Amino acid sequence: MKHILILGGNGHLGKILINVCLERNSKVTALVRNPKKLNVDHKNLKVLRGNVTDTHDLKNALINVDIVISVLGHGFRTSYPIQEKTMAELIPIMEKKKIIRFIAVTGAGLKIKGDPHSFVADISEIIFNIVDPYRMKDAKNQQILLEKSDLDWTVVRTPIHNNMDIVDLRHMGFTQPKPWQTISRKTVCEFIIRCIEKNEFIKKAPIIY
Repeated sequence: MKHILILGGNGHLGKILINVCLERNSKVTALVRNPKKLNVDHKNLKVLRGNVTDTHDLKNALINVDIVISVLGHGFRTSYPIQEKTMAELIPIMEKKKIIRFIAVTGAGLKIKGDPHSFVADISEIIFNIVDPYRMKDAKNQQILLEKSDLDWTVVRTPIHNNMDIVDLRHMGFTQPKPWQTISRKTVCEFIIRCIEKNEFIKKAPIIY
């Protein structure tokens, strides 16, 4: 039985991911600021109150953990680059504890070295840098830290998430989706589980839709 630490468990994607992991008989620890918002009760779930950028809280959450998944997003109260700051604290602790498997979710607009050149990718990057430069910079800096680390990381890039209760994975690769493309949160969660079970996309950043 794998023991998974989930960061961002109180978000829309995080809550679905916790349930999907529990359905697969994994042990789950969720490090959240407000445990009362989670509303999930399960014998294999441990909910810890804490801050994902706090060294002490991260060390406590990582006890006996095999895999770390980050679905951290930017809320209205997030006044700092949460992905970059979390990685800066988390990576050294994981490396010291020899916990090497890490998976994160970010937007499809993030371009990675080695991505095939395309007009759609160029336009998407321009649009996201104009519309939301703060989040784009945070995602880029998170990627830089991961690529410098010794972790077996996977960064799952996705278009905008929708609320459909379906699993409908049509593409996994490195080509950009169309600007109007969306993906269900359940599909994203199932793909994360696939990456764990099949040990796929190590040190890669697949785009799915």
